[in-house]
Amino acid sequence: MKTIFILLLLSLNLLFSSVTITDEREEINKFKLFYHFDKDKKYTIESIQKVNFLKKTSNFFTFGYTDGDTWFKLNIQNNSQEKEFIFQLREPYFQRINFYVKEDGLWQQQQAGLTLYKESKDKKDLNPNFSFRIEPKHNKTIYIQLSPKAGKSTVCFGRFNISSQTQFNNFDLFNEYTFYLFFFGSMFMLIIFNLFLYSKFRESIYFYYAFYLIFLSLYVSIYSGILLHTTLVFWYKEFSLSIPLFIIFFILFSNKLLKLNYYLPIIYRILQYSIYFLILSIPYLLYDYDKWIATIGLSTPMLSFIVAGSAIYVVYKGHREAKLYLIGVLFYITSLALLSLMARGLIEHTVFTHYSFTLFSYLEVLLFSLILIQRFYNTKTEKINLQHKLINIQKDNEKRLEAKVIARTNEVNKLLKEKENLLKEVYHRVKNNFHMLGSILWIKYNHTKNNDEKVSLLELMNRIKSMSLIHQYLLDSDNFSEIKSDQYISRIIDEIKKSYSEDNIEVQQTLDSFSLTPNQALSLGVIINELLTNSVKYYALKSPCKITILCKKEEENIRVCVKDNGEGFDIETEKNGLGLKLIEQFSEQLYATKAEFSFDGGTKYELLFEL
Repeated sequence: MKTIFILLLLSLNLLFSSVTITDEREEINKFKLFYHFDKDKKYTIESIQKVNFLKKTSNFFTFGYTDGDTWFKLNIQNNSQEKEFIFQLREPYFQRINFYVKEDGLWQQQQAGLTLYKESKDKKDLNPNFSFRIEPKHNKTIYIQLSPKAGKSTVCFGRFNISSQTQFNNFDLFNEYTFYLFFFGSMFMLIIFNLFLYSKFRESIYFYYAFYLIFLSLYVSIYSGILLHTTLVFWYKEFSLSIPLFIIFFILFSNKLLKLNYYLPIIYRILQYSIYFLILSIPYLLYDYDKWIATIGLSTPMLSFIVAGSAIYVVYKGHREAKLYLIGVLFYITSLALLSLMARGLIEHTVFTHYSFTLFSYLEVLLFSLILIQRFYNTKTEKINLQHKLINIQKDNEKRLEAKVIARTNEVNKLLKEKENLLKEVYHRVKNNFHMLGSILWIKYNHTKNNDEKVSLLELMNRIKSMSLIHQYLLDSDNFSEIKSDQYISRIIDEIKKSYSEDNIEVQQTLDSFSLTPNQALSLGVIINELLTNSVKYYALKSPCKITILCKKEEENIRVCVKDNGEGFDIETEKNGLGLKLIEQFSEQLYATKAEFSFDGGTKYELLFEL
């Protein structure tokens, strides 16, 4: 009876640890199989058959960290028409996987794993898909050996699948990894968006978050096995650097968002030191990935609890963005906790725990992205409000400035009006003084019998008239700074002609119109007065005295030419005369570049000065 009970127990174990294939079109992804730990790594395929496998596990298995071989045993019954099958281990990152199946009475071994890949650099050695053959209506027992490096404790979790060769050939990678493809597509768009925001606003928080997403995506590509289906698989070891790097950028992002340097400076420094520690641990990660994960890697979730506690405090202090962040970081902690507990074998490896890290990370990323979108919106709104404030301030300033300008303009205009009245009074008094002086000279002229003295008095009166004309002109003008050349010179000519007999004088004038300053007009008026007076005074011919006056503007220079048809004079003899001295002195006041007499058919005087 005891023997029968044991046989019955074994048969029940076999019953619950076998797989029956009935439809070659379906993948078998839910079954149980026996397992046995070989701590000392002493069993071979021949000796393991003598071991009584008493423990069973789901094809979703997890044993935590093991430092020996793990053997699996499975009986497969083929009730389909298919003969060729594929046994798959969906977690590819084991050092060595040995698959054993008996063919023609001999055990056939197939191998895969990181150890073989490192030696061969052949991608097929990294992908643990094993083919085997079972005739319809027959069964076979297979063994799977997961073997870490000697003396190394390695995390041991994964899942087995069985499919027919036909179904495997029709495997749709897109359908298998739909969730992950959606995840990576979302990550790519968020990365581009945050890099754009960084380039636009130059805020480091967008830069930190973009690189957090980059390294998180790289880690998920390793964890999910998607890396196997790309050419990047040959750098899988370098990709493992994404683990400390995404933690580092998560801390940098959290410090910036929560403003821990302001709210919690001590926690801020602790997190900064943890960044330095993670950076220094990178060589150790490259040297021994498994030990890094078992020690430093599994201790990093403590940083999330520190950050979560800090977020609670910051929310209490009134930081609005920290509320959504707190929810996101709770998702983050949950994902890390489930992954860590599952990897340690403390909770079952199921579909939920398998995808929980990616799922909760995605939810956390969405919440963090909402925070940054809100931050972007707030920044844009603040910028618009600031622009409106600046525009309003500018308008107010313009109004104040305009009022000040108007007030100042009125004040200046008032002062100018007073000065104009004062200046007019000065010109009026000077003109009156010139007239009074002229009247005195005219009385003297009428009472003098001496012809020479009369001539001298007449010259003096003409000089006074030419100078008084300026003050009369300015008194009649609205502009005290400019005197029109043609009007002014014409009035001088008229006054000279009045002083002498008009029947004997013919004046031909060619005058351009341009503006002279009062000083220039005075100097030019005295010179023309002397030249005209001398032409009339010394004209001794019976024919009329013909005088030509030319005053033209040539670019920035003024050319003056006075010519008569008289007999001329000896300039050396007359050079000490008052008239020539006046002409010389006033030409110097004009800074004349040319001032000279010539005698060819009369007397000609040319003057050139800069306007």
